Amino acid sequence: MNDSSNPLPTLPEYGVFGQISAAARQQLTSAGSFESLSHGAYLATMGQPHDSLSVVVSGTLDVYVHAHADILKVATVQAGETVGEMNVLDPKDRASADVVVAQPAVVFTISRQAFQALVQRDPGTGLELVTALGRELCQRLRQASESMLRQTEETRANFRDMDY
Repeated sequence: MNDSSNPLPTLPEYGVFGQISAAARQQLTSAGSFESLSHGAYLATMGQPHDSLSVVVSGTLDVYVHAHADILKVATVQAGETVGEMNVLDPKDRASADVVVAQPAVVFTISRQAFQALVQRDPGTGLELVTALGRELCQRLRQASESMLRQTEETRANFRDMDY
């Protein structure tokens, strides 16, 4: 039962979904759920089944990849940013990283199945959502490219400065 004096929460108008219409945000909100997560909680575990998109509403999450006992922090996800968008757009069914709550967080989560049903039910809203997620992925790709270029430049500078 919904009390009109206490409206259902909706995704905030910032971050990845800041430029989509209020109607699209409301449709997305009604298809998923909000959850509060405490420090240290895992939102995803690398290699384990994962089939949902999460938007950080508040707090921060750290993203780690690991292999052969090496662990590398690859990102910090903040309010307005997403986790799991690749598995929603290009299903692989497994998480590509560990996602751990760094600061207590509220996240909005929608399953792949609910996301796809929304896109099929309302293609206009679906286009808005997929475009917003595409922008987010492009921004991450650009940031990763910049980071790799900086690392390459630093490595070259270190080798030039070595005394053989």
